[in-house]
Amino acid sequence: MIGKKDIVDNELIKEIITIRFDTLCRMLEHERMGFMPGVDDEGATGRFDNKGAIFIPGGLIYQDVDERFIRYEPYGPINGGEFRRKIRDAMRNDNATLLYPDGIAPSVNLDSGFFSKAARRIFTYKKAAHRRSRKVGTGPVIEIDSDDIIKSHCPTYMKPPYGARTRISSCISVGLIEPPMFFAYYKTELNFSEKQTRRFMADLDRTRDKALSSDNTILYPPYVVVCHDTRYKSNNYTGLTRILGIGRFGEFATFTFESVNKQLAGEMKRRNQGFTPDDIFAEIHGLPILGIIRIYNRTNPGKRLLKYQLVIVSPKDDVGIDVQSVGSLARKHYQERAANDADTDSGPHETA
Repeated sequence: MIGKKDIVDNELIKEIITIRFDTLCRMLEHERMGFMPGVDDEGATGRFDNKGAIFIPGGLIYQDVDERFIRYEPYGPINGGEFRRKIRDAMRNDNATLLYPDGIAPSVNLDSGFFSKAARRIFTYKKAAHRRSRKVGTGPVIEIDSDDIIKSHCPTYMKPPYGARTRISSCISVGLIEPPMFFAYYKTELNFSEKQTRRFMADLDRTRDKALSSDNTILYPPYVVVCHDTRYKSNNYTGLTRILGIGRFGEFATFTFESVNKQLAGEMKRRNQGFTPDDIFAEIHGLPILGIIRIYNRTNPGKRLLKYQLVIVSPKDDVGIDVQSVGSLARKHYQERAANDADTDSGPHETA
């Protein structure tokens, strides 16, 4: 199983955590005012992640929903800071952002049906191939649907029906879990020519590599990263972040901001995890708020084992965030915005 360094040590995840920390400041201000979104409500976002996001290694995608070839904006040699600014800009757009070692394609509309069908076929055929009985009429029907695949790549507190962002990200991550079968499905479904075959093979192989910047930092990992705009659990203060395609089927990770309440304290104790003052992002009601990564074990389609690894993200050591200065600026922004909204609401209203 991969560790914290494999998840966090890249500019994409660091920037997402930084953006989510800004959102945390907004959510704490909402909590203070009694406006916290419900567990299953959208809107657990801030000024930089308001539309959520899906980041996908571009080599997994051959065409968009209108069957047009993907064209991306090349940026050539780029350092970590410049790349992070492009990520922040991309999060202002809807749809998916495709990442390449030398460029980025924001706001790409994808065909969710195509990837759902790919995932269903791949794992249905794998299940059939491993069936011992030669009689197809005995035992349960060999059929895996997309909900089975999604369930195995979500924590247990994410319940169906699943949204479009959850569905398409889970199904696309199959390309990182089963690259040869994903390639075979693409080639057959799209009837690739020899030239198209060679090109897609090269692009797909590149998705397994880490992309490096001009200053030799890792730009993004070979994963699918999803920024949800819903909390999904009461002790999470921002939209859930999922990291998919990190290993075998059912292996994925989540990032949340959680207060050290009785439940989390007990969970950390069982897993021999402690924290120091340097690990604290913020506080609420006298409780520290930590950045928590949970890395879930592999499982079978339609199942979700409760086994996972829990690690704590340090704002300074792991992400490079000065929580005092960054948090102060964020709180000031959201407090001023709240005051302006209140002034607007209390102003004169036109009557009929």
